[in-house]
Amino acid sequence: MFVKIPFENTLEFNTSIYEITKMSLEHEFNVNDGVVLGNFYITGEYRSHEVSVNKEPFKFTLPFTVELNERILNDTLEFNIEDFSYEIVDDNKLKVNIEYSLEAEERKEEREEESKDELFQKVEDEELDSEVKEIEKLLEKEDDSQKEEVLEEERLSAEEEKTVMDTIAGEDDTFVTYHVHVTTESETLESIGSIYNVPVSLIKEYNNVDSISAGDKILIPTYDE
Repeated sequence: MFVKIPFENTLEFNTSIYEITKMSLEHEFNVNDGVVLGNFYITGEYRSHEVSVNKEPFKFTLPFTVELNERILNDTLEFNIEDFSYEIVDDNKLKVNIEYSLEAEERKEEREEESKDELFQKVEDEELDSEVKEIEKLLEKEDDSQKEEVLEEERLSAEEEKTVMDTIAGEDDTFVTYHVHVTTESETLESIGSIYNVPVSLIKEYNNVDSISAGDKILIPTYDE
């Protein structure tokens, strides 16, 4: 904080003033409960008449008060006189003009707290964004995994169908109708053959198997009637 403050006052003498022969300005101040309390001390000498050789002394005390901003750090306050002038008015009065400045640091706690809050919020937002991105990546991986599983199932199914079709294409044209039988735990080649009235040897030949397990897909050829 830096501010210039004008101060004006008129000093009344007991006699007329012809000439100010000597002039000085001093000051003192203290800070109490956010208020600057101080005094200007104006001292000097003057002549009351043109022909007078005697110089008469004078001294005036001029109090001043300034209220400070609550955020001002009192121990950093600096007081300086920027300008000082005077003029004689009304024969026995001296008008003085003083310009002084106050300079001090302001508390930064509030701004620092705001900055900390903004920083914490930013960190929280970044952490949240990071968590969201991780979740999105996991979901993408799960989707990719599911897609791969579906594609693998489709590939296996297509290979099985291709195997069946290749087997059919390579056999005698006598067999033009077939069944794909999915086996259960209790079934055997003999029981399957009896269901479709097909010799076990023919089932073994078409499927190139000697035994079966639950879930196997068995090609059952039948005669075209």
